[in-house]
Amino acid sequence: MLCIGAPRWQPRCVLSRIPLPLQVAIAAIAGVLSFEVSRAVCTLARDNIHPIPFAVLLLVVVLLLARAFGILFTLPVGTAVILAYDWFYLPPLRDLSEAAYTVLATFLGMAVIVGTVATVFARRAVAAERASGQMAEVQASLRRLALLIAKGEQPQRIFDAVTREVRDHLHSDTANLVRYELDGSTTELACAGLPVPEVPPALIKQVRDTGRMSRVDSTAVGVPVVVNGRLWGMFAVGSAESQLPADTEARMSEYTELVATSVADAQSRAELISSRARIVAAADEARRRIERDLHDGAQQRLVALALRLRTAAHNAEKADEVSEIGTDLMTVIDELRELSRGIHPAVLSDSGLRPALRALARRSPVPVEVDVRLDERLPQPIEVGAYYVASEVLTNAVKHACATVVEIEAYVEDSSLRLRVHDDGTGGADFSGGTGLLGLKDRIEALGGTLDVTSPVGEGTTVTCRIPLQPHGRKPGRDPGEHQ
Repeated sequence: MLCIGAPRWQPRCVLSRIPLPLQVAIAAIAGVLSFEVSRAVCTLARDNIHPIPFAVLLLVVVLLLARAFGILFTLPVGTAVILAYDWFYLPPLRDLSEAAYTVLATFLGMAVIVGTVATVFARRAVAAERASGQMAEVQASLRRLALLIAKGEQPQRIFDAVTREVRDHLHSDTANLVRYELDGSTTELACAGLPVPEVPPALIKQVRDTGRMSRVDSTAVGVPVVVNGRLWGMFAVGSAESQLPADTEARMSEYTELVATSVADAQSRAELISSRARIVAAADEARRRIERDLHDGAQQRLVALALRLRTAAHNAEKADEVSEIGTDLMTVIDELRELSRGIHPAVLSDSGLRPALRALARRSPVPVEVDVRLDERLPQPIEVGAYYVASEVLTNAVKHACATVVEIEAYVEDSSLRLRVHDDGTGGADFSGGTGLLGLKDRIEALGGTLDVTSPVGEGTTVTCRIPLQPHGRKPGRDPGEHQ
């Protein structure tokens, strides 16, 4: 029996819970009983009701039965009613002989067979339609989740979305995503459903010990989440009252694969950013070491030599020559100082980004307007990255763009440092132009930020970059997708 869209108390919904063979037997018995009832009714109404209205009344009764009980019961009942109407209401009347019983049994048997076949095919059609609808829903759900992963959304947002989708898809009371920690504990990353959804400890232990799908009393199902060949966590769904369907595990598997993909992607992205940050930090440290070596080594010796030469300049015989040597040495010293500032300006390490950008502006051959709105020192890698962006873009504006003025603006917004460098030069800059922009882009992306260039020909160049104060804009702490 089919009861889609009908209240569960309707007869067809009640009968649909009965096994099909038993329904067939009930339909046959109903046909026999309806024949006896119809024969009695036809005998009583034969001389009192006109045949046509009486036939219409019988058809209405059969239609009501069809609506209430379905075709499996309606066909034998309707067949029995028609035979009773023909034999005991319309002349010539018929006696119940052996031949009549044979005809009655044949008609009722045929009606039951046709009704059974029609019911089976109808149920299969409905099941196929349901499966098609569920498949479409699953595909739409998976597409939504895959889009979040492709966009590089935060793992926590993906976990929350997957948990909601699983609960909606399975119509369970709860859905939980749990991560296994190396110390034997567990961390609940996402949950959906009841106000305080709880995962049975026995289920958590079974999945962790076996690494396989498990059930607890058919009311809780756990499916492992495996990332790069290692058990990372589990997905659990539960039902407070009814049992979960037998195919729950299979229907959850596609979602656990998406979670594994998201975790692996988050870990790979975090490892990539960390490795790039280490490379940038190593390069910055090398620059600082060279600057210290120049300042504390060669530069100091040159200064001492210049002082000695100036002292020797009091010798009248070689005064002019010694003075000239001293002047040349001071020139070399100035060049070394300029070189050391280009490698890693000491003012950046000592005083921060604001003084460093102002010192950069003072040394520029073109006017530079500096607007730095920072309340405190920023992490050193961020200050170094922002400084080199401003320095490189300023150098490009002077050497390549023929700019007459440059604007540098820096401020913190939405937990990120925003840096904007604009010049009024010739424009036309891009990442393939050999002006160092690609290297700057790599440096900023290594810090988890972005760098954009807008440079219409003849309208100047604007370089904007955003550097998060913490990776991905998070507070310090472990990434939700990281397995400890």
